[in-house]
Amino acid sequence: MIETTAQPPAPTAPALGLKDLVLRILERDPHRAFTVEDLLTLLKLQSPKDPQKQAQAVEQVTGHLRRLVEEGPITEIDPGLFKCRLYFEIEKSIEHAYIGGMGNNRYRFKSPIFRLNIGVLSVYFIKDSKKGEWFITVRDTTIGRDYALVRRLRDGKYLVGSRPAAAGEEGYVQIAGRYIEKKHLTLTITGDEIGVEDHNTPNGTRIDLLTKDGLARYEQAARAFLKATDPQGQKDVVKRGRFVLEQLLNQHQNYETTFFGAVVDRLLIVS
Repeated sequence: MIETTAQPPAPTAPALGLKDLVLRILERDPHRAFTVEDLLTLLKLQSPKDPQKQAQAVEQVTGHLRRLVEEGPITEIDPGLFKCRLYFEIEKSIEHAYIGGMGNNRYRFKSPIFRLNIGVLSVYFIKDSKKGEWFITVRDTTIGRDYALVRRLRDGKYLVGSRPAAAGEEGYVQIAGRYIEKKHLTLTITGDEIGVEDHNTPNGTRIDLLTKDGLARYEQAARAFLKATDPQGQKDVVKRGRFVLEQLLNQHQNYETTFFGAVVDRLLIVS
């Protein structure tokens, strides 16, 4: 007869707290934005027949969402609308979001440099903090060139699309190109806060922006580039690209070339 030794039970993972459960739901569907009501339903915390219990659940979930926003893994993209934050790289310098084609059509953020990707167009917005206005550059891959809009934007609400502006239509910004609709999105600028609302377009809009830490990181590299480069060569895209490549090869620091160029442009503007 073979004797066996009883094995201790395998350790069980600790149960997740409510805050962790909320974060897990948002991370599981990172392109979707959730309301408190959405989360209550998914967490099976709805108590319509018990108003006191329902109010308590709302307060708990709302409190956890606020803490998660403060800690950084999620963001409130519109009042009462929460979404997981997504990044391009491990340094978390560039945050991105996709709106329009996947249901959610709004995003709210703060950054002095951001990019809207619409089809083959990349539209860069760079803030001149001295004048309090934004200038816009457009990169169109179908024609292989970049150009800047003459118009500068200040605080206000703007409709962005491909059609020509009508007479007296001050709040319209035309950006011609493939896949951009006649009325593609609404851009709202309020001080340091930016709001983008895609008009439920079939191709949607992707937003890329420098985070606070990302801006500091890119500015440090951009200042080093300006210090090492003569004024005549500071706008040379080849020299900028070579500097970024050298940072990767020699310092193991990775920078997105076009955002690096945008940060250099901003430093030149405010200098």
